[in-house]
Amino acid sequence: MRNAILLSLIGIYLCCTAFTVVGHRGDPTKAPEETLQSDDLALASGADAVELDVQESADGVLVVQHDPTIMRMTGADLAIATTPFATLHAYHTKNGEPVHSLDEVLTHYQHRPGRLLIETKIEPGIPHPHLEAKIAAALARTHMTDRVMFHSFSKKSLKRLQKLLPQVPRLLIVGSLHRITFAVFKYASGIDVAADLVTPDMVKSLHAMHQLVYVWDEMNETTAKWRWLANLNLDGVVTNYPQVASTYARLRRKASRRSVDARLINTTTAALPIYENPYTQAATGHTLASGQGFATKAEVRSNGVWYAQLSQNRYVPTAGLTKAPAAGWATALLNRRVRAMPRGLRLWLHNGPSVASGRSGFLSRNASAKILAVVRRHGHTWVQLTAGWVRLQRLGMAQALVPRPLNCGALPEAPQRLWFHGPLLDTALWSTAP
Repeated sequence: MRNAILLSLIGIYLCCTAFTVVGHRGDPTKAPEETLQSDDLALASGADAVELDVQESADGVLVVQHDPTIMRMTGADLAIATTPFATLHAYHTKNGEPVHSLDEVLTHYQHRPGRLLIETKIEPGIPHPHLEAKIAAALARTHMTDRVMFHSFSKKSLKRLQKLLPQVPRLLIVGSLHRITFAVFKYASGIDVAADLVTPDMVKSLHAMHQLVYVWDEMNETTAKWRWLANLNLDGVVTNYPQVASTYARLRRKASRRSVDARLINTTTAALPIYENPYTQAATGHTLASGQGFATKAEVRSNGVWYAQLSQNRYVPTAGLTKAPAAGWATALLNRRVRAMPRGLRLWLHNGPSVASGRSGFLSRNASAKILAVVRRHGHTWVQLTAGWVRLQRLGMAQALVPRPLNCGALPEAPQRLWFHGPLLDTALWSTAP
């Protein structure tokens, strides 16, 4: 129960319905990493937080740097653990900023928006006396405790943080699956796992154990990888490309998702496109053939369009889909020629399967046309003709309608042959009575 409450509070803390975007060392593609400029650019690009690494100098000052030396960032071959902070601070990165202390970063963000994900750097053989206690004290001095999270490769560091700051979320950084054990869940709020290891089942299992799931990657993130990651139910990403990540997070946040349990059939004469995700409409190059069906457990609405999930990273627009068993009769109507039976001289057609979609044209009384698609909308059956959509009850058919064998599961009991001498009423089409 306590874990469930903690997870709920963490969810409120993160304030997101999609996933939290964390700029890895700021935005390292636009400015030198671990600088205020890099952090500010990440937040300006849409990141919710920035990640930074903390270790101790020779005189016990908390230094914000990733490597054990400042060689890569400043050109000075000085080890942080054996160099006084005043010496380190005298060296500058390419944008002119000095090597920063944690106090400088915290002070910078005291009155600015943005949150921090702090990594405690615990290097083998390098002393780190009271590192976590000093971080807790610095957060208290600057009143930033409620605006941070922690992650670390060190289980011992997370245990110490749990005692010092139990209310602050803590993530164990995982680069191999053997590090994820039940013992970890006692002191970690979640797992920060490498992108190459994460799977949908892993995310589902960790969430069932009240663990947050974050993902990190090396400096080789691609658009293809983001299209895949966007479909996972992640709590956050630690990324080198915060602007790209925030785009997907924004699309996820605007989308809605619902659980379903249905078998859907393509009840159009056209092959429907299959997309990798419903957010960017990245085509897979595959299609769902006319009359082909699949089972689905979820649907997602993005940019005003509903998509049914065919499988992981496979989504089909629901506009051309009908639920079985009704889909059996819908596909039996495809390619049938029908005639217009308006109340007056004209049968008005519409841009979509609703009157609100507007008119697209008309058919004169008794004019014929071919049915290209059949859908159910709000209790009514609509069919698509070449010039537009119309309610089925406005049409008539002189030829016999014989159900076709379909790969759509069990169909309702129905007569082998139906004759329509008048309008094709919905009740006649969808009735299961002989």
